[in-house]
Amino acid sequence: MKRTQLNINIDPNLLKEIKTSARKEGKSLVQYVNDFFIKHLHNDGSDDIEIRLRNHENRLKFIEKNMALAAIKQKKNFSEFTPKEAANFNDFVKAIFEKEVKRKKYNSTKDACNDLISHLNCFDKWNERCSLKLKEILFIDHGDSLNCDEMNSLKHSDMCPSPLRTGIINWINNSEKGKCSCSNRNFPSEQIIRKKGAALISDLDI
Repeated sequence: MKRTQLNINIDPNLLKEIKTSARKEGKSLVQYVNDFFIKHLHNDGSDDIEIRLRNHENRLKFIEKNMALAAIKQKKNFSEFTPKEAANFNDFVKAIFEKEVKRKKYNSTKDACNDLISHLNCFDKWNERCSLKLKEILFIDHGDSLNCDEMNSLKHSDMCPSPLRTGIINWINNSEKGKCSCSNRNFPSEQIIRKKGAALISDLDI
């Protein structure tokens, strides 16, 4: 290809950056500059596409984050648990656990319990005491269940205002641990669980 010389004035610092970039790509300065102008004159949009994809990904993450925050804000407006509602919720947890153990065919109920707890103890308000209470709910008739004060304390989580419901959903669906599932409409809402408890299980398709 016939070449011609182009003399231009360029900022010394910019020239240093161009030389550094050329070395990184293993090109001579002339080759690097030629390739650079060819690429942009021919409107090679590969980099632009990558940037746009990253921007779309960031926008999606931003939207998802705001949807989760909106769900949290909405849930925090729920009324406090009453003793009856807490009891209903505990009964529901026991019933859904027994149903899911059979469906997933765990080797033992202990394995199933540990798997469920792994989807709960990632939440900031869930603690060892909650795990012990959960085990009593699942394995001891008339055991020491989660009371209304403890259920209400879970609502103040920064990650999810209903970590017990969310943890169960994520456990059932093998979903990402710690992901807020308050917006899941395919599972009974917290309010419905409070009201009906274990009576929901017969109609629950999982």
